[in-house]
Amino acid sequence: MFDVMRDYLSFGALAFVVTAVTTPLVAVLARRLRVMDMPDQELKPHARPTPYMGGVAICGGWAIAILAAMAMLPEMDRSMLIWLLVGGVAISIMGLLDDILELPARIRILAGAAILLIVLLFSGAGHELVWMALKRFVDIPRPVHGAFTWPVAVSTVLGVMLVLGACNSTNLIDGLDGLSAGVTAIISLGFFLLAADLAGRGLSRDADDVRLVLSIAMFGATVGFLLFNFNPARIFMGDAGSILLGYNCGVLILLFAGGGVNWAFGGLMVFAVPVLDTALAIVRRWRCGKPILQGDRSHFYDQLVDRGYSVRQVVVICYALTAIYAAVGLAPIWLRLRYILVLYAIVLVLTVVGIVWARMVRVDDPRPAPPPSESAGSA
Repeated sequence: MFDVMRDYLSFGALAFVVTAVTTPLVAVLARRLRVMDMPDQELKPHARPTPYMGGVAICGGWAIAILAAMAMLPEMDRSMLIWLLVGGVAISIMGLLDDILELPARIRILAGAAILLIVLLFSGAGHELVWMALKRFVDIPRPVHGAFTWPVAVSTVLGVMLVLGACNSTNLIDGLDGLSAGVTAIISLGFFLLAADLAGRGLSRDADDVRLVLSIAMFGATVGFLLFNFNPARIFMGDAGSILLGYNCGVLILLFAGGGVNWAFGGLMVFAVPVLDTALAIVRRWRCGKPILQGDRSHFYDQLVDRGYSVRQVVVICYALTAIYAAVGLAPIWLRLRYILVLYAIVLVLTVVGIVWARMVRVDDPRPAPPPSESAGSA
């Protein structure tokens, strides 16, 4: 496992360096173009106008690391990785346009779905979802890349929905300085460890290099950006960065499905914190009778801030929770599926009990937001 990891660490280092060098340059450009996130004392209670466009630097570091991997790893499935790279850049550009022009939600969703549909169809990522779910019960052949069958069609539609959901989750969690970047860095590291062990087992060789490169490239890019985004943030990633992070995570979860059900569940558990935060916001808005897509201060991190914790304290708490869920998500390395399902069921029950006990799904309105003495992110 560690021998496999060593061969890919240089790509993470490259993504880190590129992102760390370009982030200050992007901040200067954002100020000149006046692409700034303005505080409003409601959903954006940060202290001062802060440049957006940090996602451009994240995308640059991620993309250059992937290109370097394609040049240096001759046995890699370049066709799949090229399509995933193009899709990530396209998703990030769409997010950048939203940062600048504030695109309507319907346009963002339709454009994102169209990009993902094309990418998943031609890359082959996620084509094994239906096969993975049914192979234990019926005799169904493993999908062949390039063959468009009903399992591939259904898998692609489900894959689009999953990746769109991941993009939305990482976008929603981008609400405090360093939160989305740090949480995604920990998730990416968890994915990298999971991918390294899966590669060592040889269960899905075609995508081994792709999983390893995507995860370590995003880890390096997010850590490089975090140097300038941790509280007090000097730049925000904006949608150009947050939905790219979700895209990368969603695609990796799809690729883990190629290794089996246990690996797919492991990837979902590693990504648990953004999913749980999104679910909590949706449930609370539903209980309050508010539109599901309407922004408010119902997120997990908002509620902690409203209870008196500082921005840094909340971010560290979220980092710790992400690390715990990521560690549990690595269970496929040691446990068989039957034990994994029991473990994950216990973790889910404990999570729900903890949320209810802490009154996180309360219907009453939270206390007013604190004064803008600390920067509180861009979401």
